[in-house]
Amino acid sequence: MVTVEYDHEIPYAHDPNGRQYPRLTLRLMNPADAERAVDLDAYLDSGAERSLFDGSFALLLGIDDLFAGHQIAFQSTAGLALEARLHPRPAVHPALGFFDLEVGFSTAPIRRNLLGRDFFSRVQIGFRESRLALYITPQP
Repeated sequence: MVTVEYDHEIPYAHDPNGRQYPRLTLRLMNPADAERAVDLDAYLDSGAERSLFDGSFALLLGIDDLFAGHQIAFQSTAGLALEARLHPRPAVHPALGFFDLEVGFSTAPIRRNLLGRDFFSRVQIGFRESRLALYITPQP
């Protein structure tokens, strides 16, 4: 039997309708100016290959030309297509420390930010629905 141990337990968050879901709040930063930072909530989505954030945050993070980033297409499980542009951003979380993440910023408004498998490659993560909590350990 395999035993997995985690460093941190993080309770699920509540959405505006009172439903609970696994979410992390990350601080994304401007690499040239640490004062230009934004704290963003993001759903953990193991079905998303890459992390995706609403493009409206790009300017706040010092990205003057969103379209200068490499173009990438996202598609929802409902079949909706969305374009995003990739931009590297430093990120920090109290339990995970600092790390770099190449973020997809959407070119159209989105309802929720997503942390995808690019983020999952940096952590060991577990979900426990019976406790409405996620468990996380940074990977070296």
